[in-house]
Amino acid sequence: MSARDVATSSLDAKVDETQLDATASSELFAVVDLLDGQPPLRRSLSDPSAAGETRAALAERLFGSRISAAAMRVVSTVVATGGLTGRRLVETLERQGVRGLLRVAHAGGDLARVQEELHSFSNAVENDAELGDALRNRRYPLEARRRLVSDLTAGKVHSITGELLSRAAAGRVRNLPITVDTYLEIAAKLGNQQIAKVTVAKPLDESRTLRLRRALETQVGGPVALQIEVNPSVLGGMNVQLGDNIIESTVAGRLEQARRLLNSH
Repeated sequence: MSARDVATSSLDAKVDETQLDATASSELFAVVDLLDGQPPLRRSLSDPSAAGETRAALAERLFGSRISAAAMRVVSTVVATGGLTGRRLVETLERQGVRGLLRVAHAGGDLARVQEELHSFSNAVENDAELGDALRNRRYPLEARRRLVSDLTAGKVHSITGELLSRAAAGRVRNLPITVDTYLEIAAKLGNQQIAKVTVAKPLDESRTLRLRRALETQVGGPVALQIEVNPSVLGGMNVQLGDNIIESTVAGRLEQARRLLNSH
């Protein structure tokens, strides 16, 4: 684990001492959006020459009367953390807002649904060139991209899924599918799950999906989050990536293995 990963885990643990609801998480996003448009303010709140307590006191003066006590505690905790540039400060606050929503979903028993919906929408974007281009095109204002996401998901997904996809539409550095992947990694960690990326030639029915999940959970000795992608080119069977391990049972995979063997002689 890198020093940055250790620092992130430590900050997550501190933030988890505060109980965030969906409203408080949305308030964190509002702070993020404000700081996005205010570079001088970002610099003041991440000033390495100022003590953490001084930065936290400034944040309290700026936001204390505008957001809930829970959201303010998280902002203060993040701002007081040393070693964050202005951009990293914004990214860290965004991450805590995402974690807050996913914690709410987990507590309400909705985490699996949110994970599935996030993955399904991300796949749709990956597989629809026109939709992907629309969400990546910076000539479209952010609000237009978010409105597009809302129009596509309204009434079809959990409210937490909808808000997370709206955040992912911003894609400051990454595109929406890559951003959603980071959300799914956070969700898996909150659920103490390992992620299994499964590629199949055609959709699995509920019974086969359940059997696959149980088999993988038996293999790893714990919960597994399935991310299933349908790709006809695998020609039957399935490919499973579980951490660093790849389980290959597709016809295409066996044909490729045979081709390599023939070419080696």
